[in-house]
Amino acid sequence: MEKQADKKAGLRIVREFKAPKTLVFDAFATPEAFAAWWGPAGSQLSVERFDFRAGGSTHYKMDGNGHVMWGLFQYKNIQRADLLEFINSFADAEGNIITSPFPMDFPLEIFNRITLEENEGVTTLTIQGHPINATPAQEETYFSIMDGMQQGFAGTFDQLEAYLANVLE
Repeated sequence: MEKQADKKAGLRIVREFKAPKTLVFDAFATPEAFAAWWGPAGSQLSVERFDFRAGGSTHYKMDGNGHVMWGLFQYKNIQRADLLEFINSFADAEGNIITSPFPMDFPLEIFNRITLEENEGVTTLTIQGHPINATPAQEETYFSIMDGMQQGFAGTFDQLEAYLANVLE
């Protein structure tokens, strides 16, 4: 995994999966697949709404370690098997964007861009993210927890790797 903590670039993670890129992409594209692997390790994800198209959104609930959190993806650009762009936010049970459930001034919206490239059956997933419509204080908070976000995505992508291995069996 490659790390980049350049404040102008934001979060950048590169991860390889031994699976065709169509399969990796499809792990994001259906509610059943998405619920099987997305989120922090040890949490149970349930999908409340799933509209996987540009202009659509996914609203989900994560239960884990005695805590309940809600999230929202607002899809901006989807190019099957190659590109996924979305805005990720914390949400309430109705799907409204809310402040972070953690005691910090975190941005309300994070723009994420996922690209997929395949070479000889190995897919390289690159995710890049950065705050949008954020105050300077919110941006500073985002960049101050970059290492924690790297670790969180590593756990999530470990779950994606396990999901893909099960599908390929």
